[in-house]
Amino acid sequence: MKNYVIGIDIGGTYIKSGIIKYDGTLLATDKMATPVDNGVGEVVHTISCLIDSLIKQTGIKRKEVIGVGIGSAGAVDRVRGEVCFAANLGIQKVPLADLVEEKTGFRVKIANDANCACVGEWKFGNGKAYSDLILVTLGTGVGGGIIIGNRLFEGNCGAGGEIGHMLLNKGGRQCSCGRKGCLEAYASATALVQITLEEMKKDKFTKLWNVLDDSKMITPQVIFEMAKTDKLAKKIVDDYIHNLGEGLVDLCNIFRPQAIIIGGGMSAQGENLIAPLRDYIANHIFAKETTPPVDVLQAKLGNDAGVIGAASLFVS
Repeated sequence: MKNYVIGIDIGGTYIKSGIIKYDGTLLATDKMATPVDNGVGEVVHTISCLIDSLIKQTGIKRKEVIGVGIGSAGAVDRVRGEVCFAANLGIQKVPLADLVEEKTGFRVKIANDANCACVGEWKFGNGKAYSDLILVTLGTGVGGGIIIGNRLFEGNCGAGGEIGHMLLNKGGRQCSCGRKGCLEAYASATALVQITLEEMKKDKFTKLWNVLDDSKMITPQVIFEMAKTDKLAKKIVDDYIHNLGEGLVDLCNIFRPQAIIIGGGMSAQGENLIAPLRDYIANHIFAKETTPPVDVLQAKLGNDAGVIGAASLFVS
């Protein structure tokens, strides 16, 4: 009886792995450094080693594994099993699903990593009650996934759903994609820290300097905490909520989901982030008085979202 699925989450720093039961229970995890500069062959070899490690940890027989789901950053063609372009891996036009199948003997499915996280949250997290939802991941960048009518929307060749690269402010802050003014340049955790450091240089009296004087780093957690007592930090957080809220309102107006789920590192702020976003969307959404509200929730799966989501590609 095949009851288990392996999930692989390929990141720029680590390749993470996990093995789950068909009901979503995570049994074991492992990770190895991503061999970014060593070619696709080493990536495939690393994935194979992680699979062997998980099977050894759990004692599960290979014949009990349904398959291997892989989440990769970048544009991924799920139908063809191809990573079209992944800047953090330095690869393009690579039939990764076929290569891993040949190496391991398991069936393989592959999708964009944010889409995988979305599927995982929809099937096993706080998205279980919804047929239409959007997951927005706020971390180094801004990513996301879109579920419409109980199906993952991926766009042409899996290149759609790039939530972080819709324009928020024409000619604004430089984004990593090459354009200026993208949502990612204002709403990622990276952007929040960069903006804070820039604003601190203009205000020598802000209490945020005390944080640095104590040899602590400026982090999103610090910024949100200091916003309770420091005028500059409060302004920065308020601006952050406004910018992110504008992006989420646009998504709501276009897709009208039942729920927006906030994931990624920034979601650790909990209701300090979720509550004001909930209010912002409720107050700015199109036809707010006459249409159903959009629920705003914190993601449930946390750091395991990528692995569980990748494995979820095999869970109907």
